[in-house]
Amino acid sequence: MNRSSGSIIRTGGGTDLAFAVVVLASYLSIFSNIREITSLELALMIGLGMTYLTLGIYGYGLVARLDWLPASLAYFFIQLALGGTIIYLGEGTGLNAMVLLPLAGHAVVLLPQRWTYVTNLLIILTYIGAVYLFSRSWTVVQDGFLIFIAGLVFIVVFTQMAVGEEKARGEAERLYKELREANQRLREYVSKVEELAISKERNRLAREIHDGLGHHLTTIFMQIQAGRAIMERDMAKAAELYEKAQNQTQEALLDVRRSVAALRDDPDEGKPLEEQIPHALQSLEVVGVKTEFIQLGVPRELSPLAHLTLYRAVQEGVNNACKHAKATNFMVTLDYRDPNKVRLMLCDDGVGASKMDGGFGLLGIEERVNLLGGDLNIETSPGNGFKIEMVVPA
Repeated sequence: MNRSSGSIIRTGGGTDLAFAVVVLASYLSIFSNIREITSLELALMIGLGMTYLTLGIYGYGLVARLDWLPASLAYFFIQLALGGTIIYLGEGTGLNAMVLLPLAGHAVVLLPQRWTYVTNLLIILTYIGAVYLFSRSWTVVQDGFLIFIAGLVFIVVFTQMAVGEEKARGEAERLYKELREANQRLREYVSKVEELAISKERNRLAREIHDGLGHHLTTIFMQIQAGRAIMERDMAKAAELYEKAQNQTQEALLDVRRSVAALRDDPDEGKPLEEQIPHALQSLEVVGVKTEFIQLGVPRELSPLAHLTLYRAVQEGVNNACKHAKATNFMVTLDYRDPNKVRLMLCDDGVGASKMDGGFGLLGIEERVNLLGGDLNIETSPGNGFKIEMVVPA
C-alpha cells in the first residue's frame, strides 16, 4: 500500500462530477473574461482542458486502482504541467487558477502523507510560476495568492475528513463482519459444548445406575434365587437370605435417594456456600460417617461459577465417600484467608486408591476448575484415604 490512510474514496459518481464541475467552471470563467484569443490558442486551450479533464476522471480512477506510487506521481506531474499551462494561456482571467485545486484533494486520497505535502507545495509553486510567467509581476501573484491558498486548504481539509470517514466506515464494516463470524463460531462452540455435556451426563447416569442400583439389584436377585433353592431343605437359611435381600433393598432405595438428590435442583440454591456445605454433608451422617466442616477467614461473595464449582466439588466428595471410600470420617475445609483466592480441601479416611481412574465426577471438577483458571490437586493411595484440594480465584 502507498497511501498512509489505508483507504480510498470510491472513484466515479460524485467524485468525478465534482472534478468536472470545477474544471468547466474554471473554463467558463476564462472564456467569459478573456479579451483577445487566437484560434490556435482557443484550440490549444480546449485540447488541454479536455486532456486535463479526461486524466482527472479516468486517469485518477486507474491510478487509484493500481495503488502504485510511481504511477500516482506521474499522474500529478502530468496534471500539474497541464494545469499550469492552462493558467498561463488563460492569463489569470476569472477563476481559472482553481483548475489546480482538485489536484489537492486527489493528493490526499492517492498519496502517503509526506508526498501529499510535497504535491500541494508543487501545486502552489505551479500557480505562482504560471501567474508570474504571463504577468511578470509579483503584485499580480500576490493579488490572487491568498484566495488560492484558502481554496487549497479548504479542499485538503474537506478531503481528509472524507477519507477519515471512509476509513472509519470500512473499519466498522470489518469489525462487524469479524464480530458476526465470532458470534457464529461461539454459537457453534456452545452447541458442541452442550452436546458434549449431555453426552457426559448420560455416561455418568449410566455409570451411576450400573455401579449403584445395578449392583444392588444383582445382589438382591442372587439372594432371592439362593433362598428359593434351599427353601424346602432349610427354611431358616432361606429366611436369612430373604432378610438380607430385604436389607439390600433398603440400601438400594437409600442409594437412589442420594442420586436423585444430587441430580435435582439444589434446595439451598442462593444461600452462601458456608451454609450449603453442611446440608450436603447430611447424607454422610445418615450412613454413619462422622463429618466436620471448618471455615477459615471471613466469608465473602463469590462469582456464580466459582460458587458452583466449589459446591459441586463438595457434592462429588460426599458421593465418593458414600459409595466407594468406606470412610468413617469426612472433613471439609473452606479457606477465605487469601484475599485473591478461595481454597477448598476435602479429606476422608477411607480405603483410598492405587491410581486415579478419571471418573466422570472428578473429570467434571477438573474441567470447572480449569475454566476458572484455578488449581486442582488430588492425593490418594491404598489405605490412606482421599484428599482433594482446589484453589480458585475469588
